[in-house]
Amino acid sequence: MENLTFEKIIEKFNMKNDLTNNPNIWMGHAKIGYRGRIKMMETKELLSKYFPEHIPENIPTPEELKKTLAQWENAHPFQHVREEDQPMFIKRKGNKIEIAVIWPWQMKEGVASLMLYKGEILD
Repeated sequence: MENLTFEKIIEKFNMKNDLTNNPNIWMGHAKIGYRGRIKMMETKELLSKYFPEHIPENIPTPEELKKTLAQWENAHPFQHVREEDQPMFIKRKGNKIEIAVIWPWQMKEGVASLMLYKGEILD
């Protein structure tokens, strides 16, 4: 996908921003690896092309992002701010940030949900 933009990522994964009260949060349930959808490794490669920062699995969430991430606490079944098995991708510009978090499913290997955020970094 050339000239990758945040909007093209939303479109590629058919994301919705009406599932929470915050229009800056897009959710995608089972958008990775389910029923012929893009696989996990392909998704990570795609997101790495757009987001310059990648926090892999088992690396703690940076403290300065925990309040920003808390906006989608429990917006997805069983979801917490960011669990350490969830890879996170980040693009920052001043106080603005774009984030993608992949939520691997515990009950079905290779299937994951996706969350995107585009907005302010909350202090």
